[in-house]
Amino acid sequence: MNTCPHCHIKVGGDSTYCPLCQNRLPGPAEAAYFPATAPRIHRASLLYKIIAFLLSAVVVVAGAFDFLLLDDTPHRHFSLLLAVWSLAALLVLRSVLRRRYNGPRQIFNLLLLVSALLVFTDWFNGYTGYSLDLVVPILCCVALGCNFVFAFLRSRFTANALVYLLMNIGIGLLPYILLFLSLDGGKLDAHSIPWVICLILSIITFLGLVIFRGRALKSEIEKRLHL
Repeated sequence: MNTCPHCHIKVGGDSTYCPLCQNRLPGPAEAAYFPATAPRIHRASLLYKIIAFLLSAVVVVAGAFDFLLLDDTPHRHFSLLLAVWSLAALLVLRSVLRRRYNGPRQIFNLLLLVSALLVFTDWFNGYTGYSLDLVVPILCCVALGCNFVFAFLRSRFTANALVYLLMNIGIGLLPYILLFLSLDGGKLDAHSIPWVICLILSIITFLGLVIFRGRALKSEIEKRLHL
């Protein structure tokens, strides 16, 4: 680490000039602080901006056709739905392009986002129930299976997998909790086959988690709750 002879401050990294007085530093420069993968971050940011621009252009064109050319004909404004899905796609792309992310957390957040989008799309097109009765429980089952596998892997990609597995298990129990509390006006079908399968998978993965990773689960909970 170099020391400026004028300001008497230590300057590290590959800097050749003092950041205060701008005089040349004596001695050889050290290794750069920033990693060599910085251009990769720049390329990812550029890719995100290009996709964001293209999606924005598509939404603007769709909105022009929707509100200016088709205004005389009664219809649902498809451009609003396209804008919502485009925004969600940008959120997913942004999280994927990040260099540091957690696999189980990404799956859990993606599950919540896609489920909300499906329910919104179903409501937007005249609610038929396919989202909550079929697609969402299937997505919950897929997320449970993936996170159960992640719970047995040891890497940065699967850090804190146990916590998000427990959160996904709660999603499997949520419909029956809502039915018990009568928060859905009695419209929730507790005997729906996809939700029953999701409930069964939730219990099985929880038992497997307790049997095979009981100590790690206890340690993770104590760490999270600061016990």
